[in-house]
Amino acid sequence: MDVGVVGCGIAGLTASYYLLINKAVSNVVLFERRTLIPHKHCTGLISLETLSRLPLASRFVGNMYRSIVFFIHGIDFGLEITADRYFACRINRVDHEIELMHSLSEMGATINLGCEVSNIAVDRERLLIHVRNADVCFSTNFDRVVIAEGYPPVLSRKCGLNAKYNILKSLQGEVALSNSLTDEQLETLYVFISPRVFGGGFAWLVPMDRRRVVVGYSTEYGSSLEGIEIVKLIFKKILELSYRSTEDVYGGVTLQGYPLKISTDTVVGIGDAVAMVKSISGGGLYAISVASKLCSKTVDLGNGESYRELKGLLNTLKVQYTAKNIVWSLLKIIKPKNTSIGKVSRLIHFNPSYIDYDRHELLMYTLLNSIHNIKLKGI
Repeated sequence: MDVGVVGCGIAGLTASYYLLINKAVSNVVLFERRTLIPHKHCTGLISLETLSRLPLASRFVGNMYRSIVFFIHGIDFGLEITADRYFACRINRVDHEIELMHSLSEMGATINLGCEVSNIAVDRERLLIHVRNADVCFSTNFDRVVIAEGYPPVLSRKCGLNAKYNILKSLQGEVALSNSLTDEQLETLYVFISPRVFGGGFAWLVPMDRRRVVVGYSTEYGSSLEGIEIVKLIFKKILELSYRSTEDVYGGVTLQGYPLKISTDTVVGIGDAVAMVKSISGGGLYAISVASKLCSKTVDLGNGESYRELKGLLNTLKVQYTAKNIVWSLLKIIKPKNTSIGKVSRLIHFNPSYIDYDRHELLMYTLLNSIHNIKLKGI
């Protein structure tokens, strides 16, 4: 079976890897419109479960985390959830994707850069992909096509695939610190939620090492370098940090949503093409890692168990989208006593044995339930 893959981002690369490693197909050809890939665009934060599913990713692990702290604008306490063991890590996305491309080439895949797929049509029970490469146009046939394009999802829509989308802009920078993080801070993720400032988004600080952090935010109002400075100031006040310089700044579109239709008899969508994302964070690696393995078993339409598992994943993404909207709507109606931003008066601690970082809706439930109980008790 010949399979064409549209897109050489992490979704297309991972799907291609599993198609070949599972010997599900005989030939894989990838098409990517850009000539220079990959590029830095996200923090690279994933759960350890997702790490185990992403091929070759364990070679590129940086820092690891076992705590997450939530700060809510206008509420004078923070919520700290600390597990007994690590639950998440940060990987070097660029180096990982480069290694995946090298491995795919060694496995026999053909990677075509600078080739934009303009259309996919049926030709005598096979799929005809129309490609533009510089000034040259050509077509080639495949038995199945995997659409792993980024946003906007042009080809997936043409092929009848569909998803629910909300679009945010995100921007983040790698920031050098003047002071050194403590052991506890080094292993902690920090989240600042303010529907008043970021709308449906939020801000984050992710330690890279003792002297460097990633500071960023997602927002429905438009991103800018000024926004990065605002987020830096927020975490400076809360965590009493001292910055030296801002280095790499990168970002792009962050999606919230869930898939509605991810496949036809001959085409399957994966990743941003069909909104396979965790809506609370906008991260796509969890769903991509699960769906890539399952799609490699269903590409020949012959594995019913994998179809059921894939349906379970899609239901989870829909639940996360619904939970995110509920939590943010409730946070919008909270009337803060003080809207200034500064060091919180106290942290409320939780110590579960483990945190399922892929199930963000459970973290949101813990957060919201804690706020409700504390307000009822008048603490």
